[in-house]
Amino acid sequence: MSASPPTLAAGRYRLTRVLGEGGMGRVWEAHDALLGRDVAIKEMLPPRGIDHEQYELLRIRVLREARAIARIDHPNVVRVIDVLHEHGEPWIVMDLIPSRSLFAAIQRDGPMAPERVAEIGLAVLAALRAAHAAGLLHRDVKPANVLLGFDGRVVLTDFGLALVSGDSSMTSTGVVLGSPSYMAPEHALDLPVGPAADLWSLGATLYAAVEGRPPYSKSSPVATLAALAGDEPPSPPVRAGALRPVLDALLEKDPARRADAETTDRMLRAVAAGHFVPEAAAGERRWARSVVVTVAAIAVVLAVTAGFIARERVRSTAEASSVPTPATSDHVAAPLPSATRPSRPASTQPQSSRSTVPSSSPASPSRTTRQPANPAGIDPATWFRLVNLNSGKCVDVRGDDPADHAPVQQLTCGTTKGQHFRLIPTGDGNVRIASRLDSLKSLDVTDQAPNDGATIQLWPYNGRQQWRAVPDSNGSVHFVNEFSDKCLDVPSGSTGDGVQLDQFSCNGTPAQAFRLETA
Repeated sequence: MSASPPTLAAGRYRLTRVLGEGGMGRVWEAHDALLGRDVAIKEMLPPRGIDHEQYELLRIRVLREARAIARIDHPNVVRVIDVLHEHGEPWIVMDLIPSRSLFAAIQRDGPMAPERVAEIGLAVLAALRAAHAAGLLHRDVKPANVLLGFDGRVVLTDFGLALVSGDSSMTSTGVVLGSPSYMAPEHALDLPVGPAADLWSLGATLYAAVEGRPPYSKSSPVATLAALAGDEPPSPPVRAGALRPVLDALLEKDPARRADAETTDRMLRAVAAGHFVPEAAAGERRWARSVVVTVAAIAVVLAVTAGFIARERVRSTAEASSVPTPATSDHVAAPLPSATRPSRPASTQPQSSRSTVPSSSPASPSRTTRQPANPAGIDPATWFRLVNLNSGKCVDVRGDDPADHAPVQQLTCGTTKGQHFRLIPTGDGNVRIASRLDSLKSLDVTDQAPNDGATIQLWPYNGRQQWRAVPDSNGSVHFVNEFSDKCLDVPSGSTGDGVQLDQFSCNGTPAQAFRLETA
């Protein structure tokens, strides 16, 4: 069993700090003195009280994880660099990925917009397809095992339960491996599992991302297993919007009727592009609750309960029906990540006292005069220039720079991509204003400040960059921020180039009205 960890592993990896710790391992940030780079190292961490047989099983599982990841060469799968042996135990050396887990993102920022969830789903699906092509099943897809890299990458981690298709040598009768809240029904019933089981787990993960909770929110793992094994469907989603047909298709209890990878890819791409997927694509699923559980299912659940509890001794921490709690590190490694998004500089804009000159347009937009997100049936796939009605100039990303914090200004209209935007529905009656420079980034109120004069910048969409597109009688549109209830605005009605846009109390003036021109 492990002694105190060395400060220098294998004579070259200097351990700097612990990034996270779970039931079967501890993850370190380390510096490779030989190659001069930072890496992540997963140390095997046997829980107290396990016997020799369980200890050997854990050792084998760690080595299997390293071999499993090494078989996959894909940008959405964490890369294994080396395997060390310290005190006779295997340690896995992997790429260090500055990131936070999807779990941490949900916990910190709340449920995500359907389009962003679809984008994450496409990346995880790509990782799963690569694993399946290599003959591997992941078996533990869940929010805590999905990394959202600060560079925009989405990475699937923790292949500790990965299984070669058709190989049952690492399973035992009556023992349930995996996280019940994200486990496929056939897995819970101890039936043969295939790639479709990973797709169920993907569906459950996407459900948690868009709803803020897993599809089965039960009081205990055993209750969750019972719901999975019986006829009870998942709780009906209420925030999923365009993503709901995808969830329908993936959370089909019969694996033969579940959407395959190709169908899932096609549906997710449609949602990510801002299109609505027809309900028919997901079949005839009904979300109405049912509490009927077959006698056979009850028998299976009772049979696996003892094995599940025994397995928890090896993992050391029970995974309840809520999304599992991650580590609390700000700079995250691959298997047990969780970091927070870097803080943005505080807004220095003072409360503006500029006067408002009303126009002849209708009353200023407000929550009491809420309008549909796309009142004119605007195609979310079409790129537009947003031309300010007062200045005649275009909304522009300064310098065509797609970087985070890039200022959004007005500039004489031209042909650059920095002046091209799409209005993509977020699934709840609002839109995000996506930039052609990077369609994952949108117009954002700096620091999400509520005050007049807070400037507008470009920022990766995280559910907070939502605007109501309120039409005016003159054919223009006012954009009202969903969270501050203030309007996109050109300060003081300026007509000059290079003036950074801000938000200001809605007043119906031409400085807050924009004409949409096809780019």
